[in-house]
Amino acid sequence: MAITKKEFFVPSSDGIHTLSGVIYYPEVEPKGYFHVVHGMTEHIERYEKTMRALADEGYICFGYDNLGHGKTVKDESELGFIAKKKGYDLLAKDVKVFSDAVIAECGKELPYILMGHSMGSFIVRYAAEKYVRPARLIVMGTGAANPAADAGLMLISLIKLVKGDKYRSKLIQNLAFGTYNDRFKEELSVAPSPWLTTDISIRQKYSADKYCSFKFGVSAMGDLIRIMKYANLSSWFKNIDKELPILLVSGEEDPVGNYGKGVRTVEKKLRSAGACVKCILYKGARHEILNDFCYEDVKRDILEFCEF
Repeated sequence: MAITKKEFFVPSSDGIHTLSGVIYYPEVEPKGYFHVVHGMTEHIERYEKTMRALADEGYICFGYDNLGHGKTVKDESELGFIAKKKGYDLLAKDVKVFSDAVIAECGKELPYILMGHSMGSFIVRYAAEKYVRPARLIVMGTGAANPAADAGLMLISLIKLVKGDKYRSKLIQNLAFGTYNDRFKEELSVAPSPWLTTDISIRQKYSADKYCSFKFGVSAMGDLIRIMKYANLSSWFKNIDKELPILLVSGEEDPVGNYGKGVRTVEKKLRSAGACVKCILYKGARHEILNDFCYEDVKRDILEFCEF
């Protein structure tokens, strides 16, 4: 099927930046909107294969580079910096801002499906409670509450006072992600970041990409911790729409989800709150399940979940 790709630009909720996005249109009459929200230190073009596949199945598929990422930044000095205040909330507001603009552009009343990966998983969890009402929610590569969140935020506040918002702290990076490669240390000599995927070529391409190889400043790290924290508050589980079908998908070897344990915790809390949830863990797969050996299985499971 022929797919039409269109660049699409929408003013961000921060009133400063323009969200740099893309829409993939199917050749056939569309059956729904599919919104992809990317993760930390990456960009929406990394999802082109999946977005094209979804458009090929009849969805108007779209996404954009988050604040502090990709082509949404005004220059490379802004990579890894989201906002002076409440960047976590702006990330979630932009989900509504961009999706509203796409739906207005297309002019069709269709089911709206929202999917977020990694940091994007926490953004869509937050957004689905506060700002948007999707017909389906897909939460990919997510995790449960971090008991060290408050201590991390306190440390970040102290570093910000001394070093400023954009300071890239090795200490904070190590505290947040220092153990992620522990299970895969023998692979570090082959290609960086083995926790991401078993696919060596993907890891090599990721490390060579200027829109992936940057680090978050301490302010953005604070935003990440806050949105992870808020997406795991008891109030979030209480307030999330109980009629909303939710699909949790993660690699069983993903450290973000504590190797499946954290994802199962989120599933359990959603069930206890009365939510409609399904959880799939892919055996042997790591963090980027759309870039791992399980891709075809993940795509199939997502498409089945999206059927009305």
